[in-house]
Order: sequence, then C-alpha cells, then structure tokens
Amino acid sequence: MASRKLNKKQLREKQIVENKQFNKTMLISFSLLLLTLILTLVFYTYGCDTKYAYEKFALYRKEVPKELVCMSDNRLQYHESSKIMHKNKAFYICSSRCNQHFINHYREVAFVTDAYSDKIICKSDAIVGLKEKNQPMLVYFENIENFKNFYIAKTSKTNMK
Repeated sequence: MASRKLNKKQLREKQIVENKQFNKTMLISFSLLLLTLILTLVFYTYGCDTKYAYEKFALYRKEVPKELVCMSDNRLQYHESSKIMHKNKAFYICSSRCNQHFINHYREVAFVTDAYSDKIICKSDAIVGLKEKNQPMLVYFENIENFKNFYIAKTSKTNMK
C-alpha cells in the first residue's frame, strides 16, 4: 500500500514537472509568435521610412539611381519617381505638382550647376549624388570624375577641421 501511494506521489510530481515544461514551452512559443507579429507589423507600417532612412545613409558617396529622385525639387524620394520625356530628354518627377512646376519653369528647373566644376548641365544627362550623409538633398555632376572629386574634396575638408 505504501508503495502504491509512493507511485501516485511520483506520478503527481512527474505531471507537475511536465506541466511546468509545457507551460514554459507555451510561454516561449507565444512570446516568439507575438514578437514576430509585432516586428512584421512594424516593418509593414514603417517599411518605407526604414528603406528611405537606409537609402539616405547608404547612397552617400554613391551614384543615386535617377528613379529615386525628383528632378523638380532636387530631393531623394520615398518611392520611385515617374519618368517623363520633355524635349527628347528623360526626367524623373515625383508628383503632378512637380511635373506642372517642371513644365512651367523648364529653363530654371531642368538645368543646374555641376557641384564640382560649376558648369551648367542638364539634369537628365547628369550623375546624381547626395549632398550630405543622411540628408535628402541632391547634387548633380557632369561626369564621374567630378562626382569622385567632389566627395574626395568634401572628405579632405572634413579631415582638416
């Protein structure tokens, strides 16, 4: 009889241990599921902002794809810009407001000075770069040498300070 009670007692202890392990497993699983759900919702909600912040950082000192810029207001965009053809040249515009501004002020907007050589160049033929790290403002260059020299000069100015 005593051995039987011992077996029941051992059985209860075993069940208690198994329940604790099960509860621990369920808690960990539920926590991971909840964390995954939260991260998915955060990246779904703030994905564009995250990508934009990354692009402002990662594209500094690199050629910016023209599809990511608005040539009317000279800024890096959240989403790809629309390509328009004007006077047989391809320009990238972000909105109908910018498109209207571009068409109405073509001479002022379509041409810009090269950031390194100070020559007047057409934005559709230019190489595009970011003016400052983590900032959306753009600069345009006539050729790849001016592009590289601009960032070299900028780096040497920073190092001299």
